[in-house]
Amino acid sequence: MRDKVTHTGFKLTAAAMTVLLVMLLVYQLVVQRRSLVEDITAHAMVVGRNGSAAMMFANADEAYETLASLQHVPDINWAAFVLNDGRQLAIYRRDPAGEVVNYYGVEEIGLYSLLVRRPVELHGQVIGNVAVNASFTSLYRGLAVQALFGGLAAAVALFLSFILSRRMASSIVRPLQNLVKLTERVRTYQDFSLRATVYGSDETGRLARSFNDMMDQLESHDARISAELQQRRLAQQQLNELAYQDPVTGLYNRHYFKEKLETAVAEVTRYATSCAVLFIDLDDFKIVNDTLGHETGDSLLILVAERLRETLRSTDVVCRIGGDEFAVILENGVSADQAGQVASNIVAALSSPFYVDGRRIGVGASLGISLCPDHATDTASLLRKADIAMYQAKGSGKNNYHLYDHDSENA
Repeated sequence: MRDKVTHTGFKLTAAAMTVLLVMLLVYQLVVQRRSLVEDITAHAMVVGRNGSAAMMFANADEAYETLASLQHVPDINWAAFVLNDGRQLAIYRRDPAGEVVNYYGVEEIGLYSLLVRRPVELHGQVIGNVAVNASFTSLYRGLAVQALFGGLAAAVALFLSFILSRRMASSIVRPLQNLVKLTERVRTYQDFSLRATVYGSDETGRLARSFNDMMDQLESHDARISAELQQRRLAQQQLNELAYQDPVTGLYNRHYFKEKLETAVAEVTRYATSCAVLFIDLDDFKIVNDTLGHETGDSLLILVAERLRETLRSTDVVCRIGGDEFAVILENGVSADQAGQVASNIVAALSSPFYVDGRRIGVGASLGISLCPDHATDTASLLRKADIAMYQAKGSGKNNYHLYDHDSENA
């Protein structure tokens, strides 16, 4: 854009200077031609007066001397005295070897020369004519020199104009280029805190201020939208917590457990892997709840949840599905031995005593394990068989775990 502005300004300046130079040369040509015609006419009249006596007495030598006085006028080619009968009395030629002159021609102003004829009078009587021929060569030569120096001056002026135009174009275009780059950054990075530099109070300065005002409005609008989105995210998060989080322990609830188990079973089918479900039922929790109160029972549930988090991996899913019942989902191709090891760790962790308000409380846990796809390939069957295995663990003395066994169920 800067080059376009510079070239346009340069072309306009060159055209204007060319027109101005031509007009000046034409004006000089007209003025100098007119001045030369007036000078030659004046010289012809002076020579005519000075040579009137020589013409009266037909003195050719004196007439020639009078004409020769014009040699100091460099533009005159020749001059002649012509008597009334047409005879030439005397003629002066600047170049004796020059062309034959036609001093009988009428007075004229041509492109390259002029011919002036004036009557010679003596005592009011016309006794002949004086003819003077002058050349415009020196005039044109002078105009050519003027045109040359004018062209050189114009070239220097154009060069300086180009430099100044480029600087002026830079001062005009640079703020616009910066504004374009800034706009592209805003579009690319969605950063509404960017502001344009205001260089002055001209149009570009007003444009930059208008851009900054627009960015202020966009930034304010973006801040309001961001705040609204944040509020919506928080509200959605709270809804999710209410929908999927157990309010007592902070673990996932039964609703989340069912959705997660459906996803895990679907992935087993899709990717030919395996998963496991562990049902956990606290032993003797009802006694604690009945004897020490529900607040103590809730505090105990919170401590149980903390130990489960500490025992399990971050990829394992632990949920409270109601009362004193918990469930764990193990994914990523878990085997029966791995599930049994996790269950053993949970039994050991929950066997240690808990302390609630300084009171020592001991509870255990019975766990049932079912595997997908070994024991079932749908969530309902998987849950039912994990529940059966959990009751088998309770029946074998509590504080233990049991892997689902089809034969044991039939027995």
